Amino acid sequence: MQNHFLLFSRLSALLSCLIILGGCQQTEFPTHERALSPWVFRSVLDDQPRMLTAALHKDLFVAYSAETGALYKAWKGDVDLDGAVYTTAHGPQPEAIGKVWLKDTMAQHWLLYQQGNMSPVRPDVQYLGHEIKDGQLYIKSKLMATDGSFNVTVTERPEVILRENGLMGLERTFFVEGVPENSSLALRCVIDGIPTSKSISTNARFEVMEQQDVRTSNLRALSIYGVLTMATDQPTYLRTHFVRSPTLPDDNADAGAILADAREAGEKLIERNGCKTCHNTRVKTIGPAYMAIAERYPNTTASLEKLSAKVIKGGAGVWGKAAMTAHDHIPPSDIRTMVQWVLDLDKDSEAEMVAEDPGILFASKTDALEADPAITDDGLGAGARAEVFPVPDGISRLEQVAWEKEPLFTGVVPRIRFDGADFGKLEDLFAIRFSGYLKIPETSNYLFRLASDDGSRLIIDGQEIVNADGLHGPEARDGEIALAAGNHPFTIEYFENGGGQTVIFEWRSFFSPEWQTVPTENLGYDLRQNLVAELPEPMDRGKIRPGDATRLTDVHPAYTLRQARPDGFTPKVGGMDFLSDGRLVVSTWDAEGAVYLIDGVQTGEPSQMTTKKIATGLAEPLGLKVVDDEIYIMQKQELTRLIDHDGDELIDEYQTVCNDWETTANFHEFGFGLAYEAPYFYATLAIGILPGGASAPNQPRSRGKCVRIHRETGELEYIASGLRTPNGINQGVDGELFIADNQGDWLPASKILHVTEGAFFNSYAVPGEENKTVKPPVVWLPQDEIGNSPSTPNYLNDGPYKGQMIHGEITHGGLKRVFVEQVNGQYQGTVFRFIQGLEAGVNRNVWGPDGALYIGMVGSTGNWGDAGKLYYGLQSVKYNGEPAFEVLAIRTEADGFELEFTQPVAEGFGKSAAEFPLTRWYYLPTANYGGPKMDETPLTVNDIQWSADRKKVRLTFDGLKTEHVYYFRLPQEWRDTSGRQLWSTESWTTVNYVPQVSR
Repeated sequence: MQNHFLLFSRLSALLSCLIILGGCQQTEFPTHERALSPWVFRSVLDDQPRMLTAALHKDLFVAYSAETGALYKAWKGDVDLDGAVYTTAHGPQPEAIGKVWLKDTMAQHWLLYQQGNMSPVRPDVQYLGHEIKDGQLYIKSKLMATDGSFNVTVTERPEVILRENGLMGLERTFFVEGVPENSSLALRCVIDGIPTSKSISTNARFEVMEQQDVRTSNLRALSIYGVLTMATDQPTYLRTHFVRSPTLPDDNADAGAILADAREAGEKLIERNGCKTCHNTRVKTIGPAYMAIAERYPNTTASLEKLSAKVIKGGAGVWGKAAMTAHDHIPPSDIRTMVQWVLDLDKDSEAEMVAEDPGILFASKTDALEADPAITDDGLGAGARAEVFPVPDGISRLEQVAWEKEPLFTGVVPRIRFDGADFGKLEDLFAIRFSGYLKIPETSNYLFRLASDDGSRLIIDGQEIVNADGLHGPEARDGEIALAAGNHPFTIEYFENGGGQTVIFEWRSFFSPEWQTVPTENLGYDLRQNLVAELPEPMDRGKIRPGDATRLTDVHPAYTLRQARPDGFTPKVGGMDFLSDGRLVVSTWDAEGAVYLIDGVQTGEPSQMTTKKIATGLAEPLGLKVVDDEIYIMQKQELTRLIDHDGDELIDEYQTVCNDWETTANFHEFGFGLAYEAPYFYATLAIGILPGGASAPNQPRSRGKCVRIHRETGELEYIASGLRTPNGINQGVDGELFIADNQGDWLPASKILHVTEGAFFNSYAVPGEENKTVKPPVVWLPQDEIGNSPSTPNYLNDGPYKGQMIHGEITHGGLKRVFVEQVNGQYQGTVFRFIQGLEAGVNRNVWGPDGALYIGMVGSTGNWGDAGKLYYGLQSVKYNGEPAFEVLAIRTEADGFELEFTQPVAEGFGKSAAEFPLTRWYYLPTANYGGPKMDETPLTVNDIQWSADRKKVRLTFDGLKTEHVYYFRLPQEWRDTSGRQLWSTESWTTVNYVPQVSR
């Protein structure tokens, strides 16, 4: 029906039909199975933000606005759960798929009639949240007069009506409180897909204001616009009985969505049982990709039975260390249907397999590509040949590299695993060709994985096995080939345009199920063509020690690492905090949007830990805070309080505390948090971006902000602006608030920021930020040197590090340490490498009651994870007092720096200026993504003065400027007086201000 009907001002002129039936019949508790798990969930839907979807029945889904509480749509079909937490895709968001029973797009639904007033009042509507009680959904809203003259609470309970003749309907029951005396409350609504007006029943009064015939190929139905006046003495029900199938079209069919009715049963069951939390069709996430399973196992009865049993029983398998959860609650017939759908994914291209047991299946000798008989192991050197080539500016494809020309230089690498600083002086605009022979130990099917940033491809025996060409972040792509034992020629072509740089070559055979970097002993280069003595080693990092211009690989010696999750629990941690009884509360950034309680976490023993899922259906919950043992969640578009009404710890009500900021359906409009300082919560709002990283146009003015929300009233204030992706806000040094913001346009590098009232942090992506004074960062985090995607900052009060700060890192990994000083009343400081060796990229951290730091980890595809690590994790580190030798602090003086060490530096070190190599540069934020170091200049130390205890050294030099970054790389040969080597040689100091007088 066009325009979805006339304005209410015309209603009095229309012919009205009155429907009044007596007697409210309470709907019995539902006994049918809901259509999804979780069956009630928050998300974007159909390009609309803040939506609540309920899968009432496999043939009846409903969606409500989580801004007004109004019914938006009822349909038969499913939800295409697409997006970062569902399919790892950046950009898409969920859509309703399937034909539509009814659709109501009116902006205003409620009217209040007051005695003596001819015109109704159109109240303001505030969404209050939802509750699940006795298996049914209750949606709560508040209706308010602008002048404060009334405050009405409306609770709606939607439920499916199942009729004996196989037809169905929708019952909406309303519970109303607070209607003023001599007043009546009415709901404007649209009802589609009914055979006649008699298909509507209510115990109150429903006026049909307009109706229209809707005809499909074989059905006639009515579309009605009407007004339901609420009963005053009892709950009001409105029952709608539909025709045998929906009459409105699938809204998303034209956009290429899969029609729900055409989807196979196995695919529907997989989605309804929450399998997307751990699996993706084509990309490995927590578990293997479905396509990888299909390619590995033949489509046989043996495979079907074996895999079905595995799904039911759970446990660790051949795909990695992560144990699969048991699924014994799912009917075996459904599991068989799901597994068969997976096995069918490659049915059109599946080659015949010869072994009966798919767990050890391998290619026969007749299937495998023969090795080169002319190449023997005696003629091969260990490793692979690496040739480095120049590339043109703006390169985007491998074909643009002049591979036929002479390389800039050639070397030998022991393995092909390079990330960031592993490339040495190769930073941007270069290409590498790795070549040689793969030494295949035995005939088998081999899976090869090539992870790269930017483009790459793998060729074996002249066949292209993996193609990952083009501009992209660190993505892993797999290919499979059957190889006979012996030596096989291979080539990897790789290019780097700008930003991060990665190329990693891994393999796995059916004899060795774990992925691993292809070892040196399985790589060879032809000694007849290259003499190793003549080859330099431009990228052989074997002589580079971790922490010296490259990543650390282990946990800091002063800290002890322990596990903080039981086996089989694989949380992608979005938020975390502790209850007063010592249990850890964790929210998960995944398809389920769940909250868990973890007991026994302080034991450090997975076997003594238990988990309890207490909440589901939250929209990307990337912030969590416990206040007075109440759990608060920062969802993507709302601050929510979780309430347990009956004492079983399972959350019954998801109460909206605040959703007063403007938002859109953009996938990147995250809400991060949470920090709390009574009575306020503090959170941050990311801007919208386009897939690939550029800022989206037409940003709402609420984006890129730090917000303050009153715990009791929900009142919202904007206290700082100019942020991009501020993934983490927390108290740090001096109890002050700090934010970690991520590189992008207007951010040439990531940074740690000090929050003050009215501060502007330099991103102009959101309108209205012009002509503001920029507040400089506490520290810049040079891209891919010491940062890439920083997360939650926190204070550090352990041992010699007391009074300093730390923050997590998702892509660069681990925890970084920041020494903070005040100059001219403003914070600035130095960032150091600190802790690595964790199981995944760090997203959240919180201090536990036992004094340990608990670390929540996460990961995804592209550059949203720590390359080569898990996509989930939960561990703790606790200070053990073991000394480490490193730079503790760098303080800015009027004419240089003072460096303080944790231990006395041994005599003989630090005598000459050459031992203090120092570089200076600054950043120039622009509308371009990222940005280079500007005016990078080496500086020479003029004077060196050591303290008597050799724990401090004062360095003076010419050229100390404000608003610059200063980089030291001390010699790795240095030792302390006990013979310890430097834990890390590097430091990055941000100087915003210089004191007038040295301290």
